[in-house]
Parts: sequence; C-alpha cells; structure tokens
Amino acid sequence: MSQPEESEDKGLISRAATAASDRVLDLVDPNLFLDYIDINALLDRVDVNDLLDRVDVDRLLERVDVDALMARADIDALMDRVDITKIVERAGIPEIVAESTTHLGGSALDLLRRPLVGLDEIFFRVLNRLVGRNPHEFPTGPGDLVEWVDEQKDETEAIKTGRYAGPLTRLLAVIMDSFVVTASFALIMAGVVFLIDLFVPDYSLPVSRGLWYGLTLAIWAFIYMWFSLALFGKTLGKAVLGVRVVGSDGTLTLHGRQALVRTITYPLSFTILGLGLVGTVFGRERRAWHDHFARSAVVYDWGSRTAAMPTPLARFLERRAEEEG
Repeated sequence: MSQPEESEDKGLISRAATAASDRVLDLVDPNLFLDYIDINALLDRVDVNDLLDRVDVDRLLERVDVDALMARADIDALMDRVDITKIVERAGIPEIVAESTTHLGGSALDLLRRPLVGLDEIFFRVLNRLVGRNPHEFPTGPGDLVEWVDEQKDETEAIKTGRYAGPLTRLLAVIMDSFVVTASFALIMAGVVFLIDLFVPDYSLPVSRGLWYGLTLAIWAFIYMWFSLALFGKTLGKAVLGVRVVGSDGTLTLHGRQALVRTITYPLSFTILGLGLVGTVFGRERRAWHDHFARSAVVYDWGSRTAAMPTPLARFLERRAEEEG
C-alpha cells in the first residue's frame, strides 16, 4: 500500500474513533463516571510544579479581562465579609502604635529627667564636700529596694532607679505640683460657679478671695496630695520628673496612714526658712522632716524604663569616686 493510502486510512480511523468517543460521552452520565474516580489519588499523581511550568502565565493574563472581572465582583459584599478589626490585631498595629507612642513620650521626658539626675548628683556631692562630709559613705537608697533593683537590671553604668532622689528634682516636682493644684482648683471653682448660676441663679459666691478661698484651696491641695500618694505613691509632678515616694525601708507600697501623715506634716518642712528641707541635701538618706514623720523616702522611678545619668557625666563621677577612694 502506498503512503497516501496509509494516510487516508489513518484519517478515516481517527474520524471513526472521534465519532465513537462522542457517541459514548453522549450515552454515559458524567456524574456516574465521576463516582468511580478517586479524585485524591488522581491529584496525588499530578505533578503540580510540572503543570505550572507548562502554563504560560503571561498569555493567560493577556486573555483575562480585568475590567469585566472587577465589574462582576461585589466589592461591598466582599468588604462586609472582611473583619478589619482582626486584620489590624493580627498585624500588631495597636502594639506598634502603643510602643512608638511610649518610646516617643519617654524620649521627650528623658530630655528633662537625665540632666536633672546628673545635676542632683553634682549638687549633692559638691555641697557635702564643702562641709567636710564624704558623700560616698552615704547609702545610695533604701537597702531592700536597691538590692532588688540591682537583681532585676542589666549590668549598666550609673543606674539611678531605686536610689534616693536629689533636691533639684524634688524641688521642681514641688513647683510643678503647685501649678497643678492651682490650675485644677481654678477649673473646679469655674465649674462650681457655672453650676450655681445654672441651678441657683439668685445666689453668688463672694467676689473677694478671702479666708474661704484660701481654706478651700488648702483642702483641695490636701486631697490632691493624700490621694495621689496613697493610690500611686506619686503626684503628677513627681510622675513627670520620674520620682516616687516609698517606705523608708524600701517597700514600694506607701500605706494610706503614711500618706496621710506625710501630707499633714508636709507644710512643716517649709517653716522656719525651709529648715525641714535641709535633710534632702545633707541627710544620709536625703529625707525631709515630713519623710521622717511618715517613715518614707523619695527615690528615682522611671517606670519600666531605666533611670540613668548622662553617660559622660556618669563616667566622670565614677573616675572621681575611684580617685577619692
């Protein structure tokens, strides 16, 4: 048989096979056929990598009508099914924002706190040297508290957390608290006047700021200090400047009775030309009269962050201490 006749026979057989296949598919129920196929076994035999290698992705994308695809997509329904809150939480965005905010706020406070810590140390050492006392012989802080801080911290130079706070930092905290008490009292009085005008228009407070004004201001200052110390161990001014009040033995919790005694005796330290404050500079434990009465002490405390002097200053003071020792 010649080659053209063989080609003609093959073409005839191919057409017959195709026609027979189409006839079989017309008679066979595909669902019934699929019931006998093990899809998992079939997929196990498929080489996905080889299949992807044979796919022309660029050509496939060229045939995709993106506009038609987007037109058929219900964006609103899709967004309704997306839990934005969970996505944000899983991405850790709240923690990132909180950490960055805390770091930014802490860095801003460092600009104020660190120089004060260094100046406190210089002021304390210089004045005690002038009166012939060796400040290196004084305790650095309440014993139990200092030991606990030393166990918790890393090996870092000039750590001041848990050490007795210096006079300059304490003085600025007092000044800041004075502004806080005065400003908050003015706001309270403005609110009281507004309520009186609203509900009792026929009554008005005395115009002159006499005894009643000074008495109510003193009561408000007492409440502010007592509750701040009893609840938090620090006032707003102390919190900003990184100091807190603790027990003289180093206990972090300042009992309500101690806070009460400290608040009541606080004005006594400012009497007789501030004689009760001399101990904050020359005392071994840097305690004022009201600290002795309440059995309390004031230490540096920057929360979860480390209180430290500026590094060059810390190294200078360390060298001086070694030379003097």
